[in-house]
Amino acid sequence: MNLQSHRTRKLIRLIVLFIGDGVFFSLINPVSVYSFVLVVGFALLALTMYALIDFFLALVERVVPFSSHTKKRIALASTLVLSLLIAMQSIGQLTSKDVLATIPLVIVLSFYFSYITAKKT
Repeated sequence: MNLQSHRTRKLIRLIVLFIGDGVFFSLINPVSVYSFVLVVGFALLALTMYALIDFFLALVERVVPFSSHTKKRIALASTLVLSLLIAMQSIGQLTSKDVLATIPLVIVLSFYFSYITAKKT
């Protein structure tokens, strides 16, 4: 499969997720829905962030080549950190100390993912 069609498929997936986000979040009222619906919305938001980061990395790959494992690790770690920050902000618990605490968390996660990958090979 050529690289251009791969990027096109990622772009189409991203557009579908943006439309799904728009429809989902415009139809629900976060004050009156069950907490399960909020969890589904948060999962949809995290999936959209992952697709957006993955698409961005596919564009950056034209300039800086990545291995597929490295791209997945970067996208996963970025999505996890951003999701954690959004979750903390949404419940009113995000402070500047929390943002600074995520930096070592990202470093530890990077080493952990690298260790697991190295151990598998």
